[in-house]
Amino acid sequence: MPIIDHAAFTGALIRDERAVSAVEFAILAPLVILLLAGTIAYGLLFSTHISLQQLAAEAARSSIAGLSAAERAAIVEAHVADTLPRYFLIEPERASVAVEIPRPGYTEIVVRYDASDHPAYAFRGLLPLPADQITYRQIIRDGGLA
Repeated sequence: MPIIDHAAFTGALIRDERAVSAVEFAILAPLVILLLAGTIAYGLLFSTHISLQQLAAEAARSSIAGLSAAERAAIVEAHVADTLPRYFLIEPERASVAVEIPRPGYTEIVVRYDASDHPAYAFRGLLPLPADQITYRQIIRDGGLA
């Protein structure tokens, strides 16, 4: 049986750098993939939030043309029904709009969206994601004479 010089063997093993890049890749790859997935998920969510906020603002601006609360509500509902299908990543059947009168002379548009089936929520549990129930409100002063 040959005699092995353990010190020489250990020294050669420590100096061997052939698998260093594979070990580094194994350590860093999951973190880089998670960072990339988080960037994509949050980008999609920000796009959805901005679209819903824009929808609420457009609906509020369209309501100015109404002379009564009922007419303003009808204008808002028609505007949302016409505009909502044009927004990317928003499923119209998951959105709802309400027109409220918080105080005389003002109209509040409330847009609610259930984003639980949004593609970004595929990463639920891996990433800290915001709530999947989204609500945006816009209050606008009624048009006409004050």
